[in-house]
Amino acid sequence: MVIHVNLMDLVENTKLAMNRRSFVKRTSLIGAAATIPSVAYSQNDVPDLQRIIPKGIGKDATIGLITPGSSLTRSAFEKTLDNLSSIGYKIKYSPNVKVKSGFLAGTDQQRIEDIHSMFEDENVAAIFCARGGYGCGRLLDNINYDIIKKNHKPFLGYSDITALHLAFYKHAGLVTFHGPVGASEWNDFTRDSAMDILSKGKKVEISAEEVEIIHPGTAEGPLLGGNLTLMTSLIGTPHDPDYAGHILFLEEIGESTYRIDRMLTQMLSAGKLDKVVGIALGYFTDCDLKPEQTGYEQSIGLLEVFKDRLGLLNVPIAYGFPFGHEDRNATLPVGINARLNANKGSLKLLERATV
Repeated sequence: MVIHVNLMDLVENTKLAMNRRSFVKRTSLIGAAATIPSVAYSQNDVPDLQRIIPKGIGKDATIGLITPGSSLTRSAFEKTLDNLSSIGYKIKYSPNVKVKSGFLAGTDQQRIEDIHSMFEDENVAAIFCARGGYGCGRLLDNINYDIIKKNHKPFLGYSDITALHLAFYKHAGLVTFHGPVGASEWNDFTRDSAMDILSKGKKVEISAEEVEIIHPGTAEGPLLGGNLTLMTSLIGTPHDPDYAGHILFLEEIGESTYRIDRMLTQMLSAGKLDKVVGIALGYFTDCDLKPEQTGYEQSIGLLEVFKDRLGLLNVPIAYGFPFGHEDRNATLPVGINARLNANKGSLKLLERATV
């Protein structure tokens, strides 16, 4: 079943905070921030994209397993099989899933063939990436996006998989899922978040664990985002989607704060953030130096970078959401309408992400 939905018809009454503040403190100021007015965002800024919402994953479904980036170790492969089997799914993988070619999981052509074959396989209900790493960006020029359109199904992964999420959304309109890879820690939170969306079609809500309000307010719009490094790497390429009218979600791991500053500056200079309606910041794991670490005295804090680079945007922005490179990794559907409440640190889906 294919559902085509025009985003311009769906995104209504998107809201932005009109008042600016250079910085809002922690949750103690939420009550005051909640009084800030919001106005509707112009629908003219939302790309006219025909979405494809995939069918949900049924009980005892077969999951296609691929490694489109870095190669998979034996232990990671075995962990992936255990994780998916424990949820009750059958698993199908190609002979290429454990191939190693330099620092990649096989040649570019092998990895593209795996993507095509898993989408075309009628017995495969969804495709999960076993890991991220590096290499997905190398595939984008030669993927047959007509295959993705004609054989739509849920596609799950994060980190380097961001490149595929953005390209599938740009070229095929497919709603994909930024969430755990097969070798992730599928704890109760991570598993339930993924299954509530992929299998049950729930309109889930996630909350920032310790909210930091960069700019108050509420906004509504389709979700778009992923790993910051991967998103900046696509700027200027044919695979870079239009951010206008979207709620952007960002995460990162192991990048120093000056590099975070540089990537956000690139986004700003390229005009990518000019028409976003809000920003949800997830985990930025190991991006902020601790006092005992070398270079601490010469660095600045991650929150300071967010204030400096994003604080001037007149849109709701909050930091602390549970998605990214940590065990609590919520699943977020790219292209599905959501409401961001920066005052409360909440992000709620407004529609089902599967049918």
